[in-house]
Amino acid sequence: MHKKKATVVKRSSINAALGQGDKLVVLLQQALSLHKNGQLADAETLYLEILKINPRYFDALQFLGMIQRAKGELQQALDSLSCAAQINPNNLTVHASLGNVLLDLGRHVDAIASYDRFLAMTPDFAEVLNNKANALSALGRETEAMSYYEKALQKQPDFADVYFNRGNLHMDMSRFAHALNDYEHVLRMNSGHYQAWNNRGNALFKLGRLSEAMQSYQQGLTIAPDNAELLGCIANAYKMSGQLNESAQLYSKVLTLNTQGFPRQNAALQLAILHYVHGDAAQVAPLMEVAKEMLIQPHGKDHGSLIYCLFMLKIQQWWQAFRLQAKLPNPQGLLYVIGESHMLSVHNLVVPYRGQNLQCKGFWVEGCTQWRVGHTESNHYQQLFTNYLQSLPVASTVLMTIGEIDCRIDGGILKAHKKSPETGLAQRIHITISAYLEHISKVARVRTLNILVAGVPAYYIDASAHSEQALRDFGDFLALFNAILKQHAIDMGMAFLDVFALTDSGAGKSNELWHIDQHHLRPDAMLVAFERHLMLPQ
Repeated sequence: MHKKKATVVKRSSINAALGQGDKLVVLLQQALSLHKNGQLADAETLYLEILKINPRYFDALQFLGMIQRAKGELQQALDSLSCAAQINPNNLTVHASLGNVLLDLGRHVDAIASYDRFLAMTPDFAEVLNNKANALSALGRETEAMSYYEKALQKQPDFADVYFNRGNLHMDMSRFAHALNDYEHVLRMNSGHYQAWNNRGNALFKLGRLSEAMQSYQQGLTIAPDNAELLGCIANAYKMSGQLNESAQLYSKVLTLNTQGFPRQNAALQLAILHYVHGDAAQVAPLMEVAKEMLIQPHGKDHGSLIYCLFMLKIQQWWQAFRLQAKLPNPQGLLYVIGESHMLSVHNLVVPYRGQNLQCKGFWVEGCTQWRVGHTESNHYQQLFTNYLQSLPVASTVLMTIGEIDCRIDGGILKAHKKSPETGLAQRIHITISAYLEHISKVARVRTLNILVAGVPAYYIDASAHSEQALRDFGDFLALFNAILKQHAIDMGMAFLDVFALTDSGAGKSNELWHIDQHHLRPDAMLVAFERHLMLPQ
């Protein structure tokens, strides 16, 4: 059966029968009909034909801009819609459409201005309220964004996109239980919303409900089995549960997909780290070539991946330079290292310890803190940390490199102290460290493990972002934290690796000799720390 073909009106016939004004009306009607039926390429051709005749034909510019946005031709869409808005500034729809393009381009302030022109005349339009909230959220204006999401839901209580977007904002604000409620509201309305299954999994992950998070990711994969973001998230969940082979397989699958952007780059990064620590070292360099593309167009929502990417690149550079000028001594045994990213500085080094040269073998617990390890309620960080300890041979020597995340100027212990100052800072440090070391000691006794505890280095941050008083207070805090950690470790029969003494120039500020970036130390810093700043128990 032959398909019916759309009749194409010859331009010569139109020209003969109609005047220019009527001709444009007929062309526009044809274009709109094609547009409505999804024949966008044919509609675009007619809009362009109209604009050849009259470059300032409002309707053609407006609808052409919409098609250009749908095709991802954002600059062309911006040009078309901006021209249309100048021609007919009283048309509200064009301002909403222009705002959407500006939002896509990341021009959030300009997008808000366009939305406001629309809302000045139609203040109750839920879709535009939602889009303005998205722009406010992108600017970090969280309270205002929340208010506009609320307004949108007041006008349209069944608007699933608003719940989804508000859930994303709750995630950004670390309000994970609120985010979970919003994503579940979306799924009650549309169980096929695979992005909501993915983000629900992220909220559950943050709430420490790892098994439920994995189930949520799996549900999303039944809907979108080749979605790179979902695959990456469940790969991360496998990694955090210690199922490293399963994790690596899923990261590898992401890299086989015909997809670009952050999910692919981050999969390459995570797989590179897994290979660096547990797998084939020859795979690290080609994977990092893919991963480092994230540095060209940074993904603002995942600053942590950017830090890991830069750190891994610098670790690679250090090892390349080191191998050209030096050689590690032959190892006489193993020193196991359990930690978050700081473990990577020590992994593969051969360090002196008690008259022997021990090669460091790392175990990665991404994002782990002392507070998580010592928490009374079980969590996946603590579980993975404990599983690694319990997997080691009896009487092994183990270095712990956990604590720096607890000691950020804008997070960890200081952030908690600012929220609840009634618990003194020294007392809060004592509580965190005691619980952490007690947990280590409990597991170590069963395995008769020989424990070393690494301190936290002096700060090496952008001083211009903080007041002098804030920096003094931060330096005092780091000195106090390390002093308490050192005393507790020694008292409990553990060795202490004093990287603070190695890096401190006074007042807790880095001497700028040993840092490889704002957070981490170079591998040779760890070598020197073992040689000069290792304190053994009495």
